[in-house]
Amino acid sequence: MHSPITRIFTGVSLLALAACSPSNNPPVDASSDTGSVLDTGVATDGAPTDTGVATDASGDGGAMPFIPATPQNLNLSMMGHDRLFGVTFAPSGHFFAVGTIADTTEATADHRTLLVKFLPTGQIDTSFGTNGRATHNITVGTNGEVARGIVVQSTGKIVVSATVEAPGAMDMRDRNIALARFNADGSIDSSFGTMGVVTLDLSAGALNGTTYTADSAWALTQDSMGRLIVTGLQRRMGNLDSDFATVRLSADGARDMSFGTMGVHTLDLNNVDQTIRNATPLADGSLVVAGYYNFMSVIRPVLYKLTPAGALDPSFGMGGIYNELVLNGITEAYAAAMQGTSFVTAGYGRGPAPENIDWISLRINANGTRDTSYGTMGVARFDFMGFNDNARTLVVLPDERTLHVGGGRTSDSNSDGLVAMLTRNGALDTTFGTGGRRTFDFGGGSDFFWAVALNPAGTHAAIVGVKAVAAGMGNDDAVLLLQPVR
Repeated sequence: MHSPITRIFTGVSLLALAACSPSNNPPVDASSDTGSVLDTGVATDGAPTDTGVATDASGDGGAMPFIPATPQNLNLSMMGHDRLFGVTFAPSGHFFAVGTIADTTEATADHRTLLVKFLPTGQIDTSFGTNGRATHNITVGTNGEVARGIVVQSTGKIVVSATVEAPGAMDMRDRNIALARFNADGSIDSSFGTMGVVTLDLSAGALNGTTYTADSAWALTQDSMGRLIVTGLQRRMGNLDSDFATVRLSADGARDMSFGTMGVHTLDLNNVDQTIRNATPLADGSLVVAGYYNFMSVIRPVLYKLTPAGALDPSFGMGGIYNELVLNGITEAYAAAMQGTSFVTAGYGRGPAPENIDWISLRINANGTRDTSYGTMGVARFDFMGFNDNARTLVVLPDERTLHVGGGRTSDSNSDGLVAMLTRNGALDTTFGTGGRRTFDFGGGSDFFWAVALNPAGTHAAIVGVKAVAAGMGNDDAVLLLQPVR
C-alpha cells in the first residue's frame, strides 16, 4: 500500500526539476572479484602524507602504519568498473564500504552490490568474504543496481541499501528499493527478509516527459533503538513527479507500522520532483531529512523534521520544513550532519547563470531557521577550482569542525577529488592541507569522493569514491583515502 502524501502547496505549478549537476552515477562499471590495493593517486596540494603509527585494533596484535593520506586506487575489478559510494565504521575500528561491481564495461553488464571490509589501518581485511569482498546480485538485470547506504548493527551484521531493477516490470527502467544483510564473515544472512533481502516497492514507475520516475534509495542509517531508516524517492501517487520518502524498519527489516503510514512518510513540495539525501536521527527518535527541490526555477535546500511517529514536526521551520531561498540560482543540501544542536549541510550552488557552481554549506538551527552567525549570513561558499565544484557529504569532528568531501573541476571536462576542513563557524581551517583543502587527481576524468565516516577514536576519516573515466576509455576504480583529522 502506498502512503498518503504530506503536501505543502505554494500556489505555483512548477516544471520538473532540471538537472543542475553531473549525474550522481559515474560511468557504467564492471568487474571481477579479484585484485587488491594498487596504484596511489596523486595529491596536488603539496601537503605532507601521514607517516604516523596507529595501534592495530584488528586483533592481529602489534602496531601498523596508516596508509599515507593519499587516495588508493583499489582496482577491485581487473576487467571492468568498480565503485564505492558509502562507508561506515564498526566499534572495533574496522570499516566497511559499499558500492557496485560488474564483470565487463558494457552498458548491459549486470551490476552487483559490493561490500568491502577494511582493517583500521586501511588495508583490505582478507578474512572477510572472498579476499575481503562480498558481492550479492540483489536483482538480475543490467546497470540499475546501485548500492549507497550502509550500517553496522550491534550484532556485527552489516545492512546495505540499494536501488535495484524491478523484476517483471513492464518498463525495464522501473526500480525498487532493496536492503540486504550480510553476516560478519561476509555471507548473506538468509534470516533477513527473503533470503537476505528486503524489497520495498513503494510506487510504480512512469515516464515523466523525458525522465522516468521510479523508486530509488539514497541513504541508510539507524536510530538509537537500532531501527533502520531508509531515505529515497517514490513516484507521487496519481502523478508523475517524485516525492521524498522515508521508511523506518525494525532491525530485522520489517516495516515499522507505527511510523508514518505503513512505515513510510512521504513529502511533496509544490507537485514537482524532489531530491532526497540523508536523514539524521536524533536522540528522541525524531529525524531531520535533507534534500532539495526546484521552486520557480530556483533550486532551494530542504531540511525537514519528522517526529518519532513519522509526522512533520511543526516546531521546526515552517510547519516542519526549512526551504528558504538562499542563492538566486541553485542551493543544494546534498547532506546534513548534526553539530551540537544544529545541522550543517554540505552541497553546492550558485547565483544566476553564468556563475559557476561552488561548494556551499549552511547551518540550520535546531528550530529550523538559518544560523546567520555561520559563514557569511549563514552561508559558507567556496570556489576552489575555478570551474563547477560539488561537495557531496560531510562528517562533524569531536571539536565541531566539519570535514567535507566531493570534487572540484580543473576544467569543464575534468574533475579531481576534493576534501575541505571548515572551522566550527564555517571558515576554511587553514591548518588543514593548503588553505583548508586538499585536492587529488585519481587518474580519471571525473574523479569524486562520495562518502566519509569518522573512526571511533575521532582521529581519522575513511573517504571513498570513484576514479571515473569516460565511456570506452577504460574502467572505473574504487578509491579509498584514510585522512588524519587531528
